[in-house]
Amino acid sequence: MDNTLNAFLRGIIEAATEFLPVSSTGHLFLFSYFFPFQNLSVPHEAFEDLFDIFIQTGAILSVVVLYYKTLWSHLVEAVRFGLGKSTDRSGFQFYLNLIVGILPILILGFLLKSQLDQIKIRSDLLLILGMSWFVGGIIMVFVEKRHLDESSGKTIGFKESIIVGFLQCFALIPGVSRSAATIISARTMGVSKKDSAEFSFFLAIPVLTLAGIYKLYKHRQILNSETIGLLLFGSIISFIICYFIIRLFMAFIRRRSFISFGVYRILLGLLVILYFVRY
Repeated sequence: MDNTLNAFLRGIIEAATEFLPVSSTGHLFLFSYFFPFQNLSVPHEAFEDLFDIFIQTGAILSVVVLYYKTLWSHLVEAVRFGLGKSTDRSGFQFYLNLIVGILPILILGFLLKSQLDQIKIRSDLLLILGMSWFVGGIIMVFVEKRHLDESSGKTIGFKESIIVGFLQCFALIPGVSRSAATIISARTMGVSKKDSAEFSFFLAIPVLTLAGIYKLYKHRQILNSETIGLLLFGSIISFIICYFIIRLFMAFIRRRSFISFGVYRILLGLLVILYFVRY
């Protein structure tokens, strides 16, 4: 497969799965397992490792564009509260929740970075992906069936952010899904579908930005006109498509639960496990 077409398809996959609770990284790993980049002028493994993480920056930018008014208004509120010009601490609490929510995965990801960097080349990668999708799907269906009532009015507070932050660490396992880990954990505490999804979006901004910067620095020696072009192309495709995917996703969950995503995960997980066992 032509590398430009490969980057285009990966950009679509990233956009379609990043903020849905189905694991974008898992889908990209699965795609690259069957369709790796070909005939690169740089080490193949290094570019594969960089590309699938870096193009998440395009998806992140779509969140910033869609929610810039919310992010900016909370920032203004936080600054005014910090300077003693306002007693409204909602903006300060918003960003405090984000900081608390990202610290566990950043710390654990740093401590385990050597092991995490090796996952994609493991011989049992497909089994890891399949089991993660399958088990995560069962949990998602179970949680949604128990929390279909949206009337509790529970919101994301400091305690909820800590719990979500720690459970988000399971997303370091390929196929688990950062979105699924954050959404499911928030849903178990009675948070609405909308608030659970949006908190997951906001957590993604610092987490995925820092992951992209780390990979870019780690593989800085392979950056040239060829690789930079593919990275930017994939990221642009991801941004454009993800902008619309997020809007469709939020419209979908206003009417439906996350159960359909759980069923999809179960079926995909079974298919991948069967393929691994057979081949």
